Amino acid sequence: MAAPAAKAGNLYVFGDSLSDDGNLYKLTGLPPAPYYQGRFSNGPVWVEYLPGLTGLGFSSANDYAYGGAFTGALTIGTTNAGTNLEAAALPGISTEIASFTAAGGSFGANDVVTLWGGANNYFAYAAAVQANPAAATALVTQGVTTTITQLTQDTTALINLGARMLIVPNLPDLGLTPNFNTTAQGVALGDAFSQAHDAALPTEMQLLHQGTGANIIVLNTEALLNRVVADPSLYGFSNVTNACLYTVSCVTGSIATQNSYLFWDNVHPTTHAQQIIAEYAAASLQGFESLTVPARVNANAAESFAGLLNARLDALQNGASGASYDINGVNGGTADPAHKVAMFLSVTGQFGTRKTEGFDSGYNYRSAVTALGVDMRVNEHLTAGVSLAYNNTHANVSGGGTVQDNGVDVGLYALATSGDAYAKLYAAWDHDNDKTQRNGVIGGITGKPSGTSWSAGGAVGLKFHPTTTIAVGPEFGLGYTQSGLGNYTETGDALLTQSVNSQSYKQLVASAGGTIATSVSLGGVALAPHAGAAAEFLLAGPNQRFSSAFTDVPGVTLTNSYPHQTGSWGLFNLGVSATFTQRFSASLEAATTAFKSDGNDTQVTGNVLWRF
Repeated sequence: MAAPAAKAGNLYVFGDSLSDDGNLYKLTGLPPAPYYQGRFSNGPVWVEYLPGLTGLGFSSANDYAYGGAFTGALTIGTTNAGTNLEAAALPGISTEIASFTAAGGSFGANDVVTLWGGANNYFAYAAAVQANPAAATALVTQGVTTTITQLTQDTTALINLGARMLIVPNLPDLGLTPNFNTTAQGVALGDAFSQAHDAALPTEMQLLHQGTGANIIVLNTEALLNRVVADPSLYGFSNVTNACLYTVSCVTGSIATQNSYLFWDNVHPTTHAQQIIAEYAAASLQGFESLTVPARVNANAAESFAGLLNARLDALQNGASGASYDINGVNGGTADPAHKVAMFLSVTGQFGTRKTEGFDSGYNYRSAVTALGVDMRVNEHLTAGVSLAYNNTHANVSGGGTVQDNGVDVGLYALATSGDAYAKLYAAWDHDNDKTQRNGVIGGITGKPSGTSWSAGGAVGLKFHPTTTIAVGPEFGLGYTQSGLGNYTETGDALLTQSVNSQSYKQLVASAGGTIATSVSLGGVALAPHAGAAAEFLLAGPNQRFSSAFTDVPGVTLTNSYPHQTGSWGLFNLGVSATFTQRFSASLEAATTAFKSDGNDTQVTGNVLWRF
């Protein structure tokens, strides 16, 4: 995966030995060498890899996980097991959260919180089953009910502390671990615990999402382990059944040899497996964060076509058409009654950036639109036209991935004048065919959303004449853009693909500024330079939401929200229209935004026109 830029949020970790970066070791000296620096592995654990893959801030002080932690205080039958498998009084997950709370801990809106636990509960219950096999069914039911209830309480406590994005992995199939996989009875017992746990967890996480709005990614480590065991070489393993720690040739071998094993000891993965878990967690986050990009890119494409139509209106107003006319002789070009209809070819290029905000990926994009159009001078006060265009927009998404939009546009526009006053109107419709691509862990992920975009707007203005060759005046405008996508499902690695519901991205922008225009003759060519500057204001922004779900855990939905836009910014444009003959003219216009905190846009549009 590409190295990501630093994010505003931090990573916080709660759980057991799968996430402990040395906390239990500091208290007890466990686990000893050859365990790696107090980790329950031969190297870093997954949450230590995750910051480098996501850009999240992290320090060891953010890791509250303890090896051996139960999900809460555990009582099995009449036995009080306490809060930790290693020793009853050691911290459990509920203790970790309570300590964090007592220290005044809370989470910011951009933080990611991980919570992984439950296996230690089932190790304790498995011992009870061994002591009383006849009670196996009841103990499995009790163990899963207790564990899921406590995990739900733990997750609720984290949400109450401000967590809005959580990663709560389910459990890998315990029956596949060396602790259980040596006998048929062991495999069956491990399977019973983990399968019941993984069946119940999504329901509770979905209820929490519905009740609180917090997004919870249930990382499917059960499916991941099953895949690794089924195809070890795909993930770089040669042994997926034995524990490296208890195999002399492995534990005394090189790191590469150790990492060819899936399991470090009887229940914990090697650091290579831990890294793979982190890669799936990071890819899941990146996939979720990228879902708002296609509709925003389509809106950029719609704005690019709208910009082309506005450039055409500016050209009409400033003399680059037989259907145009001069306003008090200063806009260059005089309407020729014999040539009321004009056909034009226009090409525009636009590029810009959008910054990453919260859990919405940023991107940089470039858009090219090629249009053919016809306009007609209806009378001396009104010119109207129609344009057909093809747009091609490409975006590179922050953190990796691309969005490609190919669309067909249809636009209508009109210019009306009365003396020194004028009004410009446009409306456009676009059909978008998108293709999204991003890296997974094994292979890529592809989406093919499609939908429609439309935009409409206009401006009114008034010209004043400080000299006979210069016109200046105020201009006020309003523009609306809406981009919609239908339901779609990504293809690729089934552990990372998402099913995405329909969505709609909208924005309403007002502008207030001024324009200046003049006319000169150069070598027999009538030139009409013009410029404008305006302040733009977001009146209604993209606060819409839509839902998505990972296809391997379809029962847990997530809510995607479009990022907040800056409230105001500047817009500047500069252009020139040139009339070469009564039939042939051209124009060139450049426009750019400025002071836009979420990213700026620049557009260059050229027109050539022939009159009939």
